[in-house]
Amino acid sequence: MSVQRTELLYEGKAKKVYATADPELHVIEYKDDATAFNAQKRGSIAGKGEVNAAVATRIFEFLAEAGVPTHLEALLSPREQLVKAVRIVPLEVVVRNRAAGSFAKRYGVPEGGELDPVVVEWCLKDDALGDPMLNDAAAVALGIVTPEELETLFELTAEVNDLLKPFFAARGLDLIDFKLEFGVDPDGAIVLADEISPDTCRLWDSATGDKLDKDRFRRDLGGVEEAYQEVRARVLTRTEQDAEIVREHVAEREAWELGEAHVGHSHGGANDQDHQHPHAGAGRHTSAGARGDAGARTFNAVVDVMLRRSILDPQGRAVEATVRRLGHGNVRGVRVGKRITFAIDGELAEVEAQVAALATDLLSNPVMEDVQVELEPAAG
Repeated sequence: MSVQRTELLYEGKAKKVYATADPELHVIEYKDDATAFNAQKRGSIAGKGEVNAAVATRIFEFLAEAGVPTHLEALLSPREQLVKAVRIVPLEVVVRNRAAGSFAKRYGVPEGGELDPVVVEWCLKDDALGDPMLNDAAAVALGIVTPEELETLFELTAEVNDLLKPFFAARGLDLIDFKLEFGVDPDGAIVLADEISPDTCRLWDSATGDKLDKDRFRRDLGGVEEAYQEVRARVLTRTEQDAEIVREHVAEREAWELGEAHVGHSHGGANDQDHQHPHAGAGRHTSAGARGDAGARTFNAVVDVMLRRSILDPQGRAVEATVRRLGHGNVRGVRVGKRITFAIDGELAEVEAQVAALATDLLSNPVMEDVQVELEPAAG
């Protein structure tokens, strides 16, 4: 494929991005330059650009086969890719399957320990600020993403991790952790962008534990070029498991989507409430029995609080992982919430307003949680 690249749009630490005659297509050129510790350490790794271009292309093709949307169009040359022109979401997503690197140092734990649940971290893409970590609420409050976009990012991230762990395992590699970036394409869809390579993953040999990634450069371990070439050779080798990984993933996703559609239909469109303003739930489920009474009396209040669907739920994912390990593979989308109950005296209208205010202002976090209230006249 022949594509004429035009002006240089951006040059980063590891890549250059060029415009083309088609405004919806860009060319990415991979460089041999290497940096670490926010570019405080600099160097060059011979052949790195070609390795990363080839590895990222194969991995993106594999993910696309499983239904993950990506920006990749084609590999143009040994170090050039043709990609969709996307607006990069200014969040780096770090996925940690096992403790290593800054995570192990930050929390004083040994490297290599399995993390259950898997840890997903958000970092603001800003070199001047040192790519600071963000929690879900901060990412939304700062206007970096909407709650719906954050939910999509998390779902795509989980999907990529579920696919890459067996993909690398089939090649004798343990996927310790990795970084993802996403973009918004001209149609407004969020797609996987940037690269997945030894630059952005920690990959350890399953048998020996040898590091076959950028840590060899970061930590002056030697054998950097050899490690990158080894990863390239393994990734580009097709395995019998690849097609099976894709088939199983597609089948699981279809089963999950069917279940979601069934739940939404059975409950009269329950999914409509997932993205409503968190204050909207308070008082919505006050019972007819309570509404039929006037005058001061005692009511029983039930306040249900759930993390919004756009907010990560590590406890829910941990429960789901345990349930699935126990053989319940058809369980999906576990969310963990809390229920608060109390008695309250007063006239119905005043009680409704008071409980709604308590629910939204005190008993829940309106940025992160949805809240629902039920009132019933107390017995007797």
